[in-house]
Amino acid sequence: MPKIRLAFLWHMHQPLYREPETGEYLMPWVRLHATRAYNDMAAMLERHEQVRCTVNFTPVLLEQLEEYAAGSARDRFLDLSSRPPADLTPDERQSILASFFMVDWERSVRTMVRYWDLLQKRGRDIRRVDLAKLAQQFTDAEIGDLQTLFNLAWFGFAALEEDQGLRELLQKGRGYGPADVEYVLAAQRRVLAAVAPRWRKLSERGQVELSSTPYHHPILPLVCDTDSAARALPGTPLPPRFSWPDDARWHVREARDSHARRFGRPPAGMWPAEGSVSPEALEVLASEGITWAASDEGVLLRSLPPGSSRVRSLYRPWRASAGAGGEIAMLFRDRALSDLIGFTYARIPADDAVADFTTHLGRIRSSWRGEGQPGAPTAGIFLDGENPWEHYPASGGDFLEKLYRALEANPEIETVTLSEAVAGATGPAISRIHTGSWIEASFRIWIGHTEDRLAWTALGRARDALEAARRAGNVPPESLERARAHLHAAEGSDWYWWYGEDFTTELAAEFDSLFRGHVVKACQLLGALPPFEALQPIKRVGIPSTLETKPLREPTALVTPKLDGHDPTYFEWQGAGLCRPGQHRGSMYGGAQAFHVLYYGFDLENLYVRLDPAESPQRSAEVASRLRVTVMASDRQQYVEFDLVADGQVRPGRLREGTAGRGVLLRIFEAGVPFADLGAGTGQELALSLHVMRGDVELERLPRYGFLTIKVPDRDFERVHWRV
Repeated sequence: MPKIRLAFLWHMHQPLYREPETGEYLMPWVRLHATRAYNDMAAMLERHEQVRCTVNFTPVLLEQLEEYAAGSARDRFLDLSSRPPADLTPDERQSILASFFMVDWERSVRTMVRYWDLLQKRGRDIRRVDLAKLAQQFTDAEIGDLQTLFNLAWFGFAALEEDQGLRELLQKGRGYGPADVEYVLAAQRRVLAAVAPRWRKLSERGQVELSSTPYHHPILPLVCDTDSAARALPGTPLPPRFSWPDDARWHVREARDSHARRFGRPPAGMWPAEGSVSPEALEVLASEGITWAASDEGVLLRSLPPGSSRVRSLYRPWRASAGAGGEIAMLFRDRALSDLIGFTYARIPADDAVADFTTHLGRIRSSWRGEGQPGAPTAGIFLDGENPWEHYPASGGDFLEKLYRALEANPEIETVTLSEAVAGATGPAISRIHTGSWIEASFRIWIGHTEDRLAWTALGRARDALEAARRAGNVPPESLERARAHLHAAEGSDWYWWYGEDFTTELAAEFDSLFRGHVVKACQLLGALPPFEALQPIKRVGIPSTLETKPLREPTALVTPKLDGHDPTYFEWQGAGLCRPGQHRGSMYGGAQAFHVLYYGFDLENLYVRLDPAESPQRSAEVASRLRVTVMASDRQQYVEFDLVADGQVRPGRLREGTAGRGVLLRIFEAGVPFADLGAGTGQELALSLHVMRGDVELERLPRYGFLTIKVPDRDFERVHWRV
């Protein structure tokens, strides 16, 4: 009786966490997953040379790994980790308490006594604690331990086995000093730099096939045509049609080239993001030289005549039509077996999990033979190669060791790469692949919610603006390409994953901000009005994220301050909005900070802003030369610029077509701009951001991310907002 052929595909992916305005990484997951899954999975395969598999790296992940290895990537968690506790601001201490328990509590916090005690002191439900008050109760020693323990908890079994210093720090358990946290961060850098070379070596020795995904992990069929979602979801409301197959082709072509640069050869095949396929997407893949693709069994069974046998259909490779006369080889995942590893086996002993898995393989082999099928069955096991291990004991080390050992020892099982699995696919080709993904064989997750549709609408309007600028030829080529790059990033699937009600994350606001930032930045580079959908949060979250700058206070009363730059009286700015961006700095923010507090407000005729210097007015004027106040509405974008000279002289602001408003810097900076000069009428919603400039270089942005939203007031504003 022939062996069963087992084709693993481990998918490694993280979206682009680099903030469009500052270049700073908002989230640390590339860095932290590298110290666990990306490193662990390679180390385990090095020990088990007879186990063959396919490992899928997305180009956008590899790009970020390279930046970390080169030292050019800095994320906010990394900056917070490396700062001496005594130097942290109150806001930064709050951010640490909010964020440095983002690891599996049962597997990684409870196992460290000090870490668990600190979690109990902070509280398990962050919604029920006063972080500002709590931050005052944590000592520098406790904050220092938390900085070290959070980063230490993310190391997987391979790094701990290979680094005695990390093991000693784990045993130490508490009382960490600056040298300890620096050792941990240096160990991270060493692991990060070794990830790609380690996988390339496994590929070169023929044990591992490295594959890819379209560059930014887009839902390729939706980039080709969002209307295609209706094939699996008839009657579902859809956004205005987005149809840019050339963008889909770019994602595939650039992924292929990127892979060749990093690993010495282009990938033979691709795992389309989320297993998403359509006839149009397969045509793009095949025409760009991709020889195999993979998807889910739900897609396969909907591509075949009703009543087709699951066993005879699923456990074999296929050829699928891919455009006029073209074909592409395909294998489809066994959903149940893949999900057992991804979601179930973490909760049972490794011996029992491995025994259960091999028993399932034996049943498949028997069923295949029982249905009279010739040759060997081929089972596709495709799943996330990074997230599951957070929830396994010892980062999955015991399970993977026993699984690979069992596969090597079992004479009835043969592990193969995807290229080996699809070689020699026989029989008629699938004439028309079903349009869908591995979830519900549809795209509901990424386009089926109101928030999804708002995001696709914003993206579509920005993409139309790019095409209009290209045709008009009135935007410099460099700006055109930079705008295009931002929109390619906005086409990634990850942003849409978090829209809607299906999935939750404490960092939903950050994902939303990243998506909207790419759309807005693209439009700014084109000189086009950003879609108003992108100027305010699309994701509605119950509480503000502690990592994203938010106004501490919304405007509650009309204000008419005297614009003289003197220290204000108590009542001048009472009722104005307040935004305190904090001290976090990105790679583009060199030098000193100019301003640290923003007040904003209005009366019936004017918009007012006030900035308080971080050090002194003279230092602010030395650091920066001008302030740009950007105001966006659904039908226009205006900005007014003010010179920053600390002499108390009131100066007019500059609009593109003349002057507007007046500003002054003495003890503080104050400015006012008539709504009429901005073309804004009563009741109109506006988005506001302030940019501190030195020449043409932006030094600071207030708020740090996104925009402050206001509505031009009417005479009922104070009555509506009045309170005791």
